[in-house]
Amino acid sequence: MEPLLRLQRILPGLTPELRRAAQWVERHPVEVSLWSMRKQAQELSVAPATMLRLAKAAGYESYDCFREPFQQALHRNGGTMAARAQNLQGNRASEQQTRDLGEQQEMALESVLRLNPVSALDACAQAILGASKVGFMGLGVSFACAFQMHYAYQLMRGNGVLLNRAVDLFLELEAGLDSGGVLLVISQAPYVKTVVNSVQQAVQRGITVVAITDSVLSPVAQGAEHVLLFDAQTSEQPAASFFHSLVGTVTVAEHLLARIATLGGKAVVQRLAQLESSFRSQGVYWQQDEAVGSAPST
Repeated sequence: MEPLLRLQRILPGLTPELRRAAQWVERHPVEVSLWSMRKQAQELSVAPATMLRLAKAAGYESYDCFREPFQQALHRNGGTMAARAQNLQGNRASEQQTRDLGEQQEMALESVLRLNPVSALDACAQAILGASKVGFMGLGVSFACAFQMHYAYQLMRGNGVLLNRAVDLFLELEAGLDSGGVLLVISQAPYVKTVVNSVQQAVQRGITVVAITDSVLSPVAQGAEHVLLFDAQTSEQPAASFFHSLVGTVTVAEHLLARIATLGGKAVVQRLAQLESSFRSQGVYWQQDEAVGSAPST
C-alpha cells in the first residue's frame, strides 16, 4: 500500500513521536480506515496535529488523503481470507482472475528489486557468513520459505538450524545460539505472536536478527539489525487470491541465498562439490537407467 511504502522510506528521519505514530498506523490499518484522526490520536495519546504532520511528512496534503488508500484496501480485500474468497467467487471469470494474479505476482517480484539494494543484501549475507550458528524461523505461511532457506543454507555451510516452534528457539538458546549467532526470521501480516516474541528474546540475548518482512514498521523489523523487504500489498485491484502470496518472500530468500553463495568463497564451493559427490555415490538422485520397465542391458 502506497502510504506504508512512503512511511518505510521516511521512517529513519522521523522524530520519535512521529515514528511511534507511523508504527501504530502500520499495525492498525483497519482503525486507520475507520476511525477519525482525533480518535486515532487519542489512542496514541498524542495531539491530532501529530497525525496530520505524519500525513504531510509522507507527502499527503491532508490526513483524509493519507487515509483514503486504507479505506480502499479495506473495501477491496475485506481483511479476512473468507472475505477474499467470497470476492473471488463473486467474479468467476477465470481468465481475468489468472491475469490479475499474474500481474500481482509480477508487482511483488518488482517490489523486491525496488526495496532491497545489493548493499542491504550483502550486509545480511556477511552477517550470516560470520555467524557461529544461524537459526531460521518462520511460522504459518512463512514456514515453507524458512524451510527452503534452511535447506539451501545447510548445503552451503552446515551450521544452520530450523526453528518451527517457540520451544525450538529456547532449546537453541541454551545449546549455543548466542551472541555470536544470527536469527533469520520471516514474517508478514498478520504477524504470528510467537515469532515476534522470539525476536524480542533473541535481541535480549545479543543475537543478531535478520528479518525478511513486508514492512520496516512490522514488529519483527523493530529489533532486527538487518531488514529485507517485500511489498505484500502490490495492487489497487482486489486480491487475486484468498491466501497470502509467497512470491515476494521467496524472491527475497533466493536473492539472499545467491549473495551468500557469492560471498562465501572457496569454502562454499568445496562443500557443495563434496555433497554432490556424496549424493552421486549414494545414489540419492534418480537416474534414467533406473526407469521402470527399461530393458536390461545385454
